[in-house]
Order: sequence, then C-alpha cells, then structure tokens
Amino acid sequence: MAKRKKHLRKRSKRKVTKKSAAPFSGRLSLSKLRQAGDWPLLECLINAEWEDTMQITQLIVARRSATGQVAVGTFLIDLACLGVKNAYGYLFPTEGEYRRGLRADMMSKQKMVEIELACAAKIVQEAIAYAKKLGFRPHKDIKYALPVMGETHPEECDTAVPLGGPKGAPLFIAGPYDNPERIMRILDRKVGPGNYDFLAPLGPENLFFGDEIFEEDWED
Repeated sequence: MAKRKKHLRKRSKRKVTKKSAAPFSGRLSLSKLRQAGDWPLLECLINAEWEDTMQITQLIVARRSATGQVAVGTFLIDLACLGVKNAYGYLFPTEGEYRRGLRADMMSKQKMVEIELACAAKIVQEAIAYAKKLGFRPHKDIKYALPVMGETHPEECDTAVPLGGPKGAPLFIAGPYDNPERIMRILDRKVGPGNYDFLAPLGPENLFFGDEIFEEDWED
C-alpha cells in the first residue's frame, strides 16, 4: 500500500488541561437538569479566541433558579474536526459555589467573554453537524449539558461559525485522550487520504503542540 507523508508548518495553540471535578458526588439528576432549562439565564460564556479553530472552544451556559440554585452546562468543542469532545451538566446549591468553583477554575485558564445564547446554541449545533459528516459523534455526556441550554433559537444568530482548519479542510489535532490511529482511519474512510490535515503533540510533557515542521509517515 502507498506510504503517505504530510508536512504541517502551522502551530497549534491548544493547551492540555486537566478535567475539572464535578461539584457533587453521586448520580446527577437528568430530570433536575431538564427543569433547569426553564430557569432564568445567569450567563453564557465562551473563550475569547473561540473563532480560532486551532484552539479548543470552551462554552459555559449557567441558569439560576428562584431559590438560588445554579445549573451549568459545559461544552468542550473542536470546531476543526471532532465536534463536542466533552460535555457535562452541574448543579450548584448557590451561585457563590458556582463562581468560586467551576467558573473561577475556567477563568483562571483563559479569558472568557459573554456570548448570546442563540450563538452558543449555533456553535454547538454546527460543530455536531460538521463532526457527524466526518464520522464522529458528540461525547455521550452531552445529554447532561444540553438540557441546561433550554429553548434556543440558533437561527437568530448572525455570527458565522468557522469550521475546519485554516485551509478549509478538516484538521485533526491530537489531544491527550484521543486515539490518533482510530481517528485517522475514520477520516481516511470519510474524506479520503490527503483531504485532511493532522497535528500531533511533541510529547506528554509539552503544554503546547509543536511549532516546528511536523512530519508523519504511516502505512495505509
């Protein structure tokens, strides 16, 4: 079979971050999260550089009940290829616990800015649709995050959602929890060899992906 070689000079600025722990132990109530979809919106936040598809998009949707509880849906989105890579729903007893916990942790890692709920929903919707065409499904725990969004109208958002890499083709940037061989097999099958780009980390100790020429050889 033919050997394939790929050179990429683009630098990926994606950071390797640890997963945040859930604020509560035990089973999370889906029914409670569905109810939270009707609570007043507290805030909707996204990382400031989300339109750079070489970065992972972080999205937070928070709603507050009349009694002070806060429900949060979080989404980790790869607009370049894989869609919703991770997602979860959280319930906090008070707004203070939400702000001191998950929100503060997220803010400490990157700049977060406000975004309209309709645009947040559009980003999630289009990321899922794009990834589906490439053969990838959203993370299974999206079932806990989506209910917090509640009723949304993504069609009301005029902001264009960038998809794929800088060249317009799918761009797979391997993360610490990805299976590169499996993902590239799927891409080979769905879009064909040579019709997507691939970047890999230099090593597990690196916080950033390489900015030097990356050369990958593999047998099909």
